[in-house]
Amino acid sequence: MRRWWQRRSLHFRLALWYALGGTLLLAAFSMAIYVFVAMTMARPLDHQLRQDMALVSQRLKVLPGRKIIWDGTTLAPDVASKWSDPWFELWDEEGHLVCRFWPFNEKELDQLPYAPVRNRETISVFSVAPDLRLRVLSMPYPVAGQEPAWMIRVLRVHEPAAEALSALLLIITIALPAVVALLVYGGYVVTKHWLKPLDEMVMEADRITADDLGRRLSVKNSGDELSRLASVFNVTLDRLEGSFRALDRFVADASHEIRTPLTTLRSVGEVALRRGRTPDEYREIIGSMLEEAARLQFLTERLLELARAEGGVKTAPRQMVRLEECIAECLNELGVLAENKRQRIVFDARECSVETDPVIFRQALQNLIDNAVKYSPADTVITVSLAETGRFVAVTVTDQGPGIAPEQRSQITDRFFRADAARARDQGGFGLGLALTNAYMRMLGGRLEYEPAQPLGSRFGLMLPKD
Repeated sequence: MRRWWQRRSLHFRLALWYALGGTLLLAAFSMAIYVFVAMTMARPLDHQLRQDMALVSQRLKVLPGRKIIWDGTTLAPDVASKWSDPWFELWDEEGHLVCRFWPFNEKELDQLPYAPVRNRETISVFSVAPDLRLRVLSMPYPVAGQEPAWMIRVLRVHEPAAEALSALLLIITIALPAVVALLVYGGYVVTKHWLKPLDEMVMEADRITADDLGRRLSVKNSGDELSRLASVFNVTLDRLEGSFRALDRFVADASHEIRTPLTTLRSVGEVALRRGRTPDEYREIIGSMLEEAARLQFLTERLLELARAEGGVKTAPRQMVRLEECIAECLNELGVLAENKRQRIVFDARECSVETDPVIFRQALQNLIDNAVKYSPADTVITVSLAETGRFVAVTVTDQGPGIAPEQRSQITDRFFRADAARARDQGGFGLGLALTNAYMRMLGGRLEYEPAQPLGSRFGLMLPKD
């Protein structure tokens, strides 16, 4: 049943729910009306009958010899047709009519009320003429010296309003199915109209392809839920289009970077094969080819590393790390690179512990120090500092290199980005280091920051959350 329901269209399900809910509400409303009308019309009449019964029981007496006394006066049979309220009847122990006092001529009536049920209180309705119905209340009436008891019955005209109950019930029975049918049809039409923008959204979304990501869903009314859905979908399309563009740029840049060493390898090999050469010349050519192969291998490894960093887990597992010790170990490993360029690395050490992943943190820090060594001139100082700033611990690396132009600072974490002056190919950079560092910091729940150093250089900061 659930699978069947889930396979139905949204129009069908909304219309059915609308119809079922409306049917239940209409049925409950009709029943409430009927009960209310019945209570307000029938109960007052029954209450009046009981008041009449109390009045008759108080003023009526039956003496031996079936003598009827009303307020101390004997009632003669000739006053029956002139009687006013309250109307009443007396039936003896054998079910025979003793007397009937009402203002009707019995000869003009089509039929008379039959005998009441013995020893039981009942309320009945009698049709005595085409335009006259009587509502009666019958009760046992004890008479001295008579066993079993007689029956006394009071009568009132069954009001036309009370007769309307059956007509009301008939109207409800006939009208309810018609109203439900209209409700179902109206529900389907209304839901189809309301959901028409959704159908349009489906058709527009179906026309969007990977080759045409510039299409967007129309937002006609910014206030309803469907329009908000279209807006969110458009935002998602914007992100998707941006991702596709970034992917295209990434593929183009990666292809360009890989094509260069491959072309060099092929050119060197072709040149080597043009004529015979000495062993030393072949050794030099093979060395050049191995150098380009190593460059190609390094680029491939960096691309795979970046893909794993950006496509892996969002946060890395953490453990308590003494940052000053971790930074000192990293500086010892990279210190030889600085010595080769007659550079000096200064570390402003202080005790600081934080929960983080030590391996990923060291990779991020190594990238920054490697860049600082690579792009700073000889005989300069690289400063590494550690400080607590609010909710973060900041590890900063400051160099005395050429810095980054203001218009290029927003691109420093883009793949393959190299500033013209500072990221030259002859220095071995691929423009992936800062992209990797930024991805590492996202995995650690932190961020990478940049600001220009004064008077010259760059300052990069690794912002690690304290908790």
